[in-house]
Amino acid sequence: MKKNHAKTYIIVAILISVIGISIAYAALSQQLQIKTNTTVQSSQTSWNVSLRKEDCYTYHSAKKGTMEVNKTSVTISGFTLQAPNDDFSCVLYVENKGEVAAKITSINYIGPTFAGTGTSADADAKLISTNFWHAIEGIEKDDILNPGEEKRFGIGFGIQSSMTTLPTNPVTFTNATYTINFSQA
Repeated sequence: MKKNHAKTYIIVAILISVIGISIAYAALSQQLQIKTNTTVQSSQTSWNVSLRKEDCYTYHSAKKGTMEVNKTSVTISGFTLQAPNDDFSCVLYVENKGEVAAKITSINYIGPTFAGTGTSADADAKLISTNFWHAIEGIEKDDILNPGEEKRFGIGFGIQSSMTTLPTNPVTFTNATYTINFSQA
């Protein structure tokens, strides 16, 4: 009888092993399938902040040049200055046509190159450059521009009124650039 019990235990053990292996194989060979029905839409907000020019105005004996404006920078070239109080100003707008508030993170200025004419060209250019001033008014760093808002501002350049020595010939300057950087407010 003990032999029969041993055979029974062996058969039960084999059956349990076969069933366990079958279950393990079935569990490991299953594929996980997840079905979704999802749509991803693009953002409904838009970013559209840019500069727009109005015009430049000269005063005293200054001669008008050009103002080039792209989305975020203004380049002034070809204006001629010769005497104290010669100056000019340019009027611009910064516009937020987007749907997100914008913040001015920085306003960078690159000074112009001065070019004199005639035999005293270098001395005249140096004289004007040492008596030169520039300014931006109406906007500043950290200003917030809400959607649909615009701000008018001015850029001015000129010769200080305290200049006592006059250049022999007019001096032209080129490539004075203001770049205005924005971020989301």
